[in-house]
Amino acid sequence: MQRFGASPRVAAALFATWVVLSGKLDAAHLGAGAATALILAVATDRLWALPPPIGASGRRPLRGVRWGRGLLYVFWLAWEVVVSGLQVAYVVLHPRLPVDPRLVRFRSQLPHTLARLTLANSITLTPGTVTLEVEGDEFLVHALTPVGARGIEERTIRDRVVALFDVDEPAPPAREGP
Repeated sequence: MQRFGASPRVAAALFATWVVLSGKLDAAHLGAGAATALILAVATDRLWALPPPIGASGRRPLRGVRWGRGLLYVFWLAWEVVVSGLQVAYVVLHPRLPVDPRLVRFRSQLPHTLARLTLANSITLTPGTVTLEVEGDEFLVHALTPVGARGIEERTIRDRVVALFDVDEPAPPAREGP
């Protein structure tokens, strides 16, 4: 009999997300959500074991995630998306269109793929910045304005991801350029 590694936890997380996002608590919606969550969890179970390891412990990539900090991180990131969205809206609607794009390259000694993926996606989700490339521990980010570049250089988002995955990381300086 096949052992299902992360499937029960993944199915539970997917089902909880379904319930929150659908907002419908009738039997048909709950049944469809449970079936979908279970099918996806079982279908993707073997992917957790494929190289490169997603998390610190291979088959258990979410081990080491600080869940209390994770909830705070989601709210903090949502706030950053709103603030950055307003800043980008100001730039786009400004009569002189004060766009001054920058490329920022930095290193981040995150311990595994999931932590690097979280950082890259968090940067890209924030309006005005896009992660262009991640090669090992080196990131290349495009920022629409100097304010966006400064946000990347100040390490705030990196520090939040480091805290989320409960790792220690030295503070290498960011540098501008291709």
